[in-house]
Amino acid sequence: MTQLDVVDEGMDLDERVGKQAEPAASPIQRAFRSIEALADQSLSASDLARVLGVNRSTALRLLAELVATGYVARDEATKRYATVSTKFYGLIAMHEPHADWSELIDPILAALRDDCGEATMLGVPANGTIVYLAFFPSRHAVAVTERLGTVRPMHCSALGKAYLSAMEPAALDAELGRLSYRGGTELAAHGPIELRGRVETARIAGFSVDRNETFPGVTCIASPVRIRGSLIGAAGISGPSSRLPESRVEELGERLARDLSGL
Repeated sequence: MTQLDVVDEGMDLDERVGKQAEPAASPIQRAFRSIEALADQSLSASDLARVLGVNRSTALRLLAELVATGYVARDEATKRYATVSTKFYGLIAMHEPHADWSELIDPILAALRDDCGEATMLGVPANGTIVYLAFFPSRHAVAVTERLGTVRPMHCSALGKAYLSAMEPAALDAELGRLSYRGGTELAAHGPIELRGRVETARIAGFSVDRNETFPGVTCIASPVRIRGSLIGAAGISGPSSRLPESRVEELGERLARDLSGL
């Protein structure tokens, strides 16, 4: 698998799942922490125990309960656990007034993919990350690959920065303080001051750029998405950095912002 196959295998476990939960965490806190970790990558019971700071038997009991709810599944071959992404779509995207998101946004993403040749996607915020709810793959042989339910860090992804750029000042201040700033490459923002500058640049331009910040060799351009005036996430275009020089990035960013402005 190449670096352009967008997966998180290059990141260590602590970077992927964030800080360990406090030893005194309640069962509910542990359950939600487990879902967050398993949404990011599949884990064994031992892995999850280390994330939560509990013993393996406690992690196994918790995993059994989560599997029973249908929100987590166990791979019988690998003995690893992962969230069932489709179980969450109804919680994120199917409530009024946004039940028609896909009808509004999918045609725009499909047209952009067909015109520019690169992958397009829609992401929504979830606990300091961006979760992909739509993905239209590139038809190039060498391309960025994704899947529904993919989780990306807010601070380095173009989608995350685009979403942040459309937030109200007070909400942005709070969000910048909550982010973990874990994940991404050495080019990613390392704290709220650095990220604020990049968010402000995106706000002025109308689109954000992730050039090799989340993965080496991958560039993404994104713009905020509002449905009837309500900020719901961001949409983006992603491809190999070699196919997206600065002039092309500027062109696609302006096109993306323009096409999304009519929603």
